[in-house]
Amino acid sequence: MKNILLSLLITIICFSCSGQNGISKEEKAQIQEVIENHDKTLLYIWSESCGASKNMFKTNIKPYLEGLEKNNVGIVIIYYGKEEDVANLKSDNRLIISSNLPAAFGKMNANRTMKKLLKDYKKFNGYPIPILIDKDGFVLNYDAQSNYYSYLEIFQAAK
Repeated sequence: MKNILLSLLITIICFSCSGQNGISKEEKAQIQEVIENHDKTLLYIWSESCGASKNMFKTNIKPYLEGLEKNNVGIVIIYYGKEEDVANLKSDNRLIISSNLPAAFGKMNANRTMKKLLKDYKKFNGYPIPILIDKDGFVLNYDAQSNYYSYLEIFQAAK
């Protein structure tokens, strides 16, 4: 009985949080527009509460943003944390979406969004999530052997 009540409580919390400060319909439309207007688009999803996300962004994504933009790769950064933390990343060529959802709810929210936007979506369970896709929504950097998204294709797209 205790497990059933706990499951019900978690479900209620998930549904109540999913529309508040998650990725809105307008933001989904903006993401879709970026995807449709570029041959390739980088979707980078991360959380302020994840140390690996911060480190990977700093070392594996941020140094390549200008190269990606120069090569006309769309950039969408979805950040689960305070908006002011990513304010310095904004530019005319980047879509930055920040949400106040806690990291666990952020993963659920991002999974739902990516499932709708991507043609060959693979569910993710942790941050960071670097996804390089083509304009049709097909993932270009999923490594089936490691069961994760690779950075190699992102580095190559920035050359």
